[in-house]
Amino acid sequence: MLPGTADRLQLAFTSMNNGHIIQVPQLTRDHPYTVVGARRVNGQYGSTVSFTLRSEGDIILKVYLPRRYGKLIDEMDIEDINMGRKMYKLIFMGMSGPAYLLHLQL
Repeated sequence: MLPGTADRLQLAFTSMNNGHIIQVPQLTRDHPYTVVGARRVNGQYGSTVSFTLRSEGDIILKVYLPRRYGKLIDEMDIEDINMGRKMYKLIFMGMSGPAYLLHLQL
């Protein structure tokens, strides 16, 4: 492991202890949030993924993705995010009827 990098377990513990849980529409529209952690979770509507996001001033937020987005993310994607191999930005693009529109960019 490289100096200054955390392993998967350290990131998981940090993710569990930090951040405010928010809902997707509470994200600022068209603002890129850095994804610093991910984990598979079981919610009231089934399995999905929660993202830990970093905003300005190192504010940490947690958001649960809608299931249709969570289904697109596999365990390798989660590991890549948590190990810092892929640095994504999550952008809330608005609504289409009752559905949230999200964009993920590298």
